[in-house]
Amino acid sequence: MSFRFLHDELLEYQGQTAFVDVLIPWIEKNPAEIEWLRSIRLRTGRLIPNVSEDELWLLYAASRVFELLVLRFQSGRADGSDWPGPTISEDELVCFAERIGLDVMRPDRYSPFYHEIAALSCSPKTAQSPQIIKYHWPCLMLGPLLLIRAGVTVSASSSVMHPEVAGTSTLYWAHRRKTRPHHDLAHGWGHNSSWRTSFRRDYHLGDTFHFNVDGAVDLLGLRAESLNEEGLTPRERMELVANRCFVTVTKDNVDQFPYDDRFSLKAV
Repeated sequence: MSFRFLHDELLEYQGQTAFVDVLIPWIEKNPAEIEWLRSIRLRTGRLIPNVSEDELWLLYAASRVFELLVLRFQSGRADGSDWPGPTISEDELVCFAERIGLDVMRPDRYSPFYHEIAALSCSPKTAQSPQIIKYHWPCLMLGPLLLIRAGVTVSASSSVMHPEVAGTSTLYWAHRRKTRPHHDLAHGWGHNSSWRTSFRRDYHLGDTFHFNVDGAVDLLGLRAESLNEEGLTPRERMELVANRCFVTVTKDNVDQFPYDDRFSLKAV
């Protein structure tokens, strides 16, 4: 019973105590799966750890489970469904995450590495940097490897985050959200084929954030004036990769393909 089957079981469950009826029994029946997940967090050092293609698929399945679990803390129906997600409290979400070896984090300072914009409040202050107003769900890490970002309400000035862009533009590397339009490489494939999607790996190693480390194109190696097929500059592509959505760029946000891009940035 891998994470893929746990995902499907959560979809099919119609009761009101998912933590007791689904998550706890899964933990008890899957020590090998949990041990493998914990082994990933131990692959640390200054360099990006190696993982196999099969492991990227398994990590993707694990991330899909948590995408379902955090639906309960979202509003809207951008996923095209009125289903609110599995019945689970935030304490139960944290308990499940910690029992399978994840680190639960709620950093005080906003960072696109750790935080997903679930909602945006426009601040009247000039050039106010993003401030976290509310946590909707926590960030989950496997040591230095990001599994799922925290969902937060952010306040920022319109010069820092465009009010008509940051909170509503398409969120990439996201299979299911209720809060905003989203896109994932598994979309459009059959049920079995969709699970052969590689997990996006982001690492915080030392003083550096590494975004989408398996991407083929290093954006830092491109000329500043160069444009990709969608008409984006390297800086605009960096914004999309780091935030997984546009926050200031007003160009088309629906038909982008950022999945091949990567770059690294000093952590502030």
